[in-house]
Amino acid sequence: MVNFGKRKPLGKVFSAFLIAVLLVSAFSGVVLLVLGAEPSAALSSPVVLQTNLLGEAGYSVFQLADGSLVLNTANQTCTFLVKLDSSYHVLWTKTIRIGQENTVLSCLLPTSDGGYVLAGIVDNMYVLVKTDAQGNIQWTKTFSSGAPINYLMSIIQTIDGGFAIAGFAEKEDGSGAIWFAKTDSSGNLELNETLSGQMYACPSTIIQTSDGGYILSNVKYSLVPDQGFFTLTKINATGEVLWSKNYGGEGYYLQAECNCAIATKDGGYLLAGYLWEKCAWVVKTDAEGNIQWNQTYGAKDSSVTCALETPGGGYLFIAISNLTRTGLIMTDKDGNELWNMTFPGVTLPVGLEANFNSIVPAKGGGYIVVGSKNQSVWLAKLNNQDNRSLPLELLSIADVALASAAIATLLIALRKKGIRRQPA
Repeated sequence: MVNFGKRKPLGKVFSAFLIAVLLVSAFSGVVLLVLGAEPSAALSSPVVLQTNLLGEAGYSVFQLADGSLVLNTANQTCTFLVKLDSSYHVLWTKTIRIGQENTVLSCLLPTSDGGYVLAGIVDNMYVLVKTDAQGNIQWTKTFSSGAPINYLMSIIQTIDGGFAIAGFAEKEDGSGAIWFAKTDSSGNLELNETLSGQMYACPSTIIQTSDGGYILSNVKYSLVPDQGFFTLTKINATGEVLWSKNYGGEGYYLQAECNCAIATKDGGYLLAGYLWEKCAWVVKTDAEGNIQWNQTYGAKDSSVTCALETPGGGYLFIAISNLTRTGLIMTDKDGNELWNMTFPGVTLPVGLEANFNSIVPAKGGGYIVVGSKNQSVWLAKLNNQDNRSLPLELLSIADVALASAAIATLLIALRKKGIRRQPA
């Protein structure tokens, strides 16, 4: 039996008790979610931010410290560098074209001096274009791997302010190799290495490590026997290979394609892509490249092209299904799918093989996505609906701690007011 105490006004005590019940109920919904209840949806439908941007396809988008956006778009002949303010209004657009050549610079990167660098392949040459904060070109550099066919796959700014570049070089015999280059901050070449072995190799992402070296994600193929692998390769600052780890093999892993990789908060790495004519595939490793788990998603002709680690340690993937449909997959920290959603009519610029910064966290919550729709650039934002509809990985430990502390404070206050259990 509960004894409310002879000296306590019943109305005030009942009100306090009712408030406690309501708050506990509200917080319990949060706690139940943290314990694994799966929401029906975690993000709102996309809200289109802009429809009048130049170009036919959007490649990469970044949100800057002041909330403004920068992205690169392109048509068949030119690349456009676009800046939007924090309200998503266009501030300026710069057109970039190298001579009279068709110029699609698919890689974009904000630089430490407040400017930008764009990179791509023009007339079979690797091209870097550096601009200032207003998009005015400061310098342009071209490089050759010496191979007859080339594709630029990834660029990063290095710790010393220079740039590291990874590309795919297809040689005369049809085999492929990784072309890796390092420049100084002015684009002058410092390192030029071709990394090849007995297998056909194509890189996807560069990650610089704290020791000044690099991690390269890539895919390897062998025609005899017929098998494919995701691969992580560690090289030092001078381009010397220190170790290389393969994931996959014969049978189910025939002709894998690694599109991207990210460094994870636990010091490891996550590689994502697809298994040819099968499904999207993601591999998680530790810091030394030892596999921790792998998961597949979707059905035939599905692929992950971009990955983010969420604040709670889960992962958000932008993915393609049936070669054409673009959408999102949310997983927990072990890669178990929590939910997925599709953006009707939206495509990414390059089929299943892509490595673009096409989704970023938005300031204040949610995500910003860029792609293509109806042969135009599609720029949209997805918002978190509310805290109770967030999946586990989007709800931080701090949220849970706050809820628990609030409940404990209420119970202590009620106890001091004389609400306590008495013997029957």
